[in-house]
Amino acid sequence: MGPGANRMRLMEDTRESALREEFRAFFAEHCAPEYADECDARGRFPEELYRAAGQAGLLGACLPAEHGGRGEDATALAILFSEAGRAFPDFANLIVRQHLCATVLERFGSPEQRAELLPRFARGGIHMAFGASERGAGSDVTALATTARRDGGEYVVDGEKLYATGAHVADAVLVFAREPGTSGREGICALVVWSGNPGMRAERLDTLGVRATGTAMVTLTAARVPADARVGGDGEGWRVLRSGLDMERLATAAIATGASRFLLDRTIGYLNERRQFGRPLSGLQAVRHRLADLAMRTDAAELATMAVAHGLATGAPVHLDASVAKLAATETYMAVAHQAVQLEGGHGYTKDSVVQRHYRDAKMYEIGGGASDVQRDIIARGLGL
Repeated sequence: MGPGANRMRLMEDTRESALREEFRAFFAEHCAPEYADECDARGRFPEELYRAAGQAGLLGACLPAEHGGRGEDATALAILFSEAGRAFPDFANLIVRQHLCATVLERFGSPEQRAELLPRFARGGIHMAFGASERGAGSDVTALATTARRDGGEYVVDGEKLYATGAHVADAVLVFAREPGTSGREGICALVVWSGNPGMRAERLDTLGVRATGTAMVTLTAARVPADARVGGDGEGWRVLRSGLDMERLATAAIATGASRFLLDRTIGYLNERRQFGRPLSGLQAVRHRLADLAMRTDAAELATMAVAHGLATGAPVHLDASVAKLAATETYMAVAHQAVQLEGGHGYTKDSVVQRHYRDAKMYEIGGGASDVQRDIIARGLGL
């Protein structure tokens, strides 16, 4: 663990430090780098890790104890996501999707939905994908084109969803659609659509990174969904969709800072051992200064991330701060991954090196959860521009 991580640890209380040790020990036992590399190389869903995380209560850690969860607050979740990012950023993104779906159901689900689904989330007995993005509705999620038309006791859903993490292996998809004749924030609704629905098909996309959990295009063609599968009441769809945005950005930032810490530690170790021109590469001033800059950026990103976590945990408004943390952390992760590959030279460019996997995964985090330019625009508006 590098010195920057030690400084950050000094800011944690006893409970937070214990949680970090617990989460790190879990991933050390169940997710060696070789395991992550193998899942990535084969495009294989990490089923064993998913089951173990469910049994450990990590997939529903946000849920209250009455539903079988751990009742963890945003600070604990940020630590969980950071440690998951340190071990396997691809899988960490899947954990976030489960927490987003579980949180939506806990806040807006009917009593029947909460009783049926939340205990399954808590023990990892369900895998639900989050279906919001579309071809014309990525950064602007209010531009949804997927429709949900009421027909008696059912909704008839038509449309396509893109970039739904793990949807091709999910038990269900939380689909966001709109009622015909509506636009903008009006008429949006959320529906739980089970994978056995004959009107829904999920096709895995061939992506540059995050190749273990994968992402998919979900096509809905006259998919008939029971009306009681709707999450939230009339007029609540936009609130349901927006409710998880700040947590998603916090989670993305935490994953990125954890991954950056891992790469910094690994790269520093490599530079101390690798000798050229009769001395370690770490003795070259140009190299040392690069690592110093990256450590500085990682520290700043982690401070911004944990400030958002504490804000969410105490009920403070964090919308602007969440964008700052997400932007700072993900662009830092990309920069650290770039230098990790560069400094390992030819080996860093081969599939035998773990750093190339991070290099491919890091780009997704600059795009997913609101692209960098979207975050800059949010920050600019917050400045009154």
